[in-house]
Amino acid sequence: MIEEDMAAAVQRMQEYVETHLHDPIILSGLAKVAGYSPRHAARMFSKATGKAPFDYIRARRLTQAALRLRDDKPRVVDVALDFVFD
Repeated sequence: MIEEDMAAAVQRMQEYVETHLHDPIILSGLAKVAGYSPRHAARMFSKATGKAPFDYIRARRLTQAALRLRDDKPRVVDVALDFVFD
């Protein structure tokens, strides 16, 4: 696989995550965006970012939730539900 292709696929997955932080995200959805099988997409993502896809998603959600809690002072349960923390 060409490094540029891998970088572009990972970039598409990261953009998908950013635009869907408030929605459930499944590996097959990320793989579809990347254009690869779920297993291959997960390996590419881990290699490029140093994190498994769902560790990355969790970190992004936690960061955004913390910023919202800091800036807006909403109820914690509301933020948890908004960022798909069950």
